[in-house]
Amino acid sequence: MSDDWKIHRDRAVCDKPGCPLPTSRSYFAVLEWPSCVRRDQCDACFADYERRCQGAEPPIFWRALRKVSGSKEPVLDLASLRMLFDRLGTVDDDRARSLRYFCALLLLRKRVLKMVRPRNAAEERADLVVADPKQKEMEPISLFAPALDLSNLGAIKDELLAAMGDDAGARADAAQ
Repeated sequence: MSDDWKIHRDRAVCDKPGCPLPTSRSYFAVLEWPSCVRRDQCDACFADYERRCQGAEPPIFWRALRKVSGSKEPVLDLASLRMLFDRLGTVDDDRARSLRYFCALLLLRKRVLKMVRPRNAAEERADLVVADPKQKEMEPISLFAPALDLSNLGAIKDELLAAMGDDAGARADAAQ
């Protein structure tokens, strides 16, 4: 079960001369599907990557922020998390649906999404029906909770934190 949730991180450094990624506070995290590999890229490298992807599936990405030293909380960019939620909706895969469900829970907690009442039988069967309160014309989204191994919830949390932010932030949060 834990292998289903494992997001592998590409540790290779950018070979572009003068790439500012190692010192950038803000960068793009790209999740390559279906291999489930996360690659971090500076703005310029991401623009090149996005150009190479034109005509193919759009990349699943979010803007990530490095943790400020001394802070105990992982940095969570809500706009990027919302974009990740939307992009995961375009991927027809069980792992993507599961990650989208967990993104929705985070977005609910931060009041970016809100729960709405089911309007039909299909929405009644869903575990969670959400909408964006800022987008009144948005159709509600039905989400289903993934099957979980309750003994492994900590690892799932660590994987989601690792996907969203800095590894050090995930380790610090997991140690608490």
